[in-house]
This record gives sequence, structure tokens and C-alpha cells, in this order.
Amino acid sequence: MDANLAVYSDAKWLMFMLTQILTNTVNYTSTSGTAKTVTLSAQRAGTDTILDITDQGIGISPEDLKRVFNPYFTGDRGRHYHESTGMGLYLVREICSRLEHKVVIQSRLGEGTRVRLIFSNSDHLQK
Repeated sequence: MDANLAVYSDAKWLMFMLTQILTNTVNYTSTSGTAKTVTLSAQRAGTDTILDITDQGIGISPEDLKRVFNPYFTGDRGRHYHESTGMGLYLVREICSRLEHKVVIQSRLGEGTRVRLIFSNSDHLQK
């Protein structure tokens, strides 16, 4: 990770988004007794700065992956976790949109999930 990367965002809402994503990461990590890791990495791609949050959790089924940003959607796996409201990722997407950021999720069932926050046009912040 490049320590010189910087992004322009709202600190309060960025913290809210990261808390939502990391809470999901912890809540949906298998408790099978084997150690799981969460990896955060950042890199530049043109004028964008990309933050990847990757876990080794339970993953999201392909049919649920299409709807994870819908309000109140918890999916089949989400219904097994009583804390699920279906609002966390919806709010993350809404906040990203208002801050002119992007959020993308990739997942494989049983292998884990990667949430990518894309901060556009941040090249003027490069140190």
C-alpha cells in the first residue's frame, strides 16, 4: 500500500461507510474455527484511488449479489444473521453516490468477498 495515497471525501461519512463494510466483513466471516483474514489495500488506477477490502468469509450467492444494494435486502444468508437489516450496503451506495465515489462488490460463495471503494479524480491529492 502506498503511504502517499490520499483521497478527498467527507471524514464522517467515509468512517460510516468503512464501519458498515467492516462490520459486514466480521459478521459474515465463518466461525468454523479456522482463522480468517481481512485485507485492506489501496492503489492508484489513472486518476482514481481504489480501496479494496477483501475477506475470507461466507461469500454472497450470485443471485443475491445482484441485489445487495437494494434497501432492506438481506438475502438468504443474511436471514441467518439476526443483526441484518438490509440497509448497510444500501446506505454505503447512497453515500458513495452523493460523495461522487463508487462502490463495487465481487464475491464467491464459500470463498469471500471484495468491496472496492473508488475515489475518482483524486490525482490532485497525490503527494
